[in-house]
Amino acid sequence: MSEARARVWSFPDFLLWERDQERRYELVEGQAILMAGGTQAHALIAANLVSSLRPLLRNSPCRPSGSDLRIPIVKTGNVRYPDVTIDCGPFRPEAHDASEPRVVFEVLSQSTGWYDQTRKLRDYEGVASIRQYVCVSQSEVRVSLWLRDDGGRLVSQDDILRGNLAIDLGPPPLVLPLTDIYDGTGLTPAAPAV
Repeated sequence: MSEARARVWSFPDFLLWERDQERRYELVEGQAILMAGGTQAHALIAANLVSSLRPLLRNSPCRPSGSDLRIPIVKTGNVRYPDVTIDCGPFRPEAHDASEPRVVFEVLSQSTGWYDQTRKLRDYEGVASIRQYVCVSQSEVRVSLWLRDDGGRLVSQDDILRGNLAIDLGPPPLVLPLTDIYDGTGLTPAAPAV
């Protein structure tokens, strides 16, 4: 890995090198950055997102995926692996890149929250197909949301602290309860036993 740290990578060279790596890296301003492992809360929230989105997207052209799907950022030359992506482009079984990412989710931690809401936000804003950027706190019930405006910018909305997250994939929006996102984390009241 010392060669990767010392080198400034072009996008094509990074992709060739990355396919032979056992661990996942993002490309950020020409540097290969090893993606760190997450906490149990991070993993559970990301799994909750994918499992809750799957039935909502059934019979649509869109699919949820976890952090294995890559989003190349052409404007900056960076490569990102969001925690969860809703991809609405053609399904290409062998592809490593999202075909047409529409909604991108990052699960925040204390150490990555600022970075996700500034640097990654800037990168995702450069991908025209992304309509929403969603940051989910893992330490409290709080979802921060950015929506693409008519000028092409991702604009911050009021944080969602209770109720539902509306996902804009076209009318009508999908409704994802925060209780589903945070299920099993101990941050929301437990559902009554049936």
